[in-house]
Amino acid sequence: MEPWRRIGILVVVLAAQGRPRGTIAVGDTVRDSLTRHDLVLPAESTYAQQWQLRGRAGETVTIDLASSAFDAYLFLLGPGSTKPQQDDDSGGRCNARLTIRFPAPGDYLIVATSSERRATGAFTLTVTAGPKPAALAPCTR
Repeated sequence: MEPWRRIGILVVVLAAQGRPRGTIAVGDTVRDSLTRHDLVLPAESTYAQQWQLRGRAGETVTIDLASSAFDAYLFLLGPGSTKPQQDDDSGGRCNARLTIRFPAPGDYLIVATSSERRATGAFTLTVTAGPKPAALAPCTR
């Protein structure tokens, strides 16, 4: 499926879903798991969790989603964005990494999901201050 279609479906599903699972701040790491009880993105049949991140205009952060259980996929939606940011493998292997400079202050929504249908398992979500380069290790799944 083309990325623009995936993003459009994601936005509609998330708007209907409501509250994020939790909050994360710059410098935090969350350890959680995608499960069969999480939100399902219907077009891809993937489970997803939402995490809220407070951003300041001009602040640069790097968001990493890492998992050895599934091929991590990451979205970021928020104020001042013309379209959601997304990444599949910039974190190396099958991990996702987004580096973003917030265009506006406010609450941003991180969406942790998988590029694999119905994949579940443990993951680590980390937000750090500043930029990090894309990792060079390729995904081998």
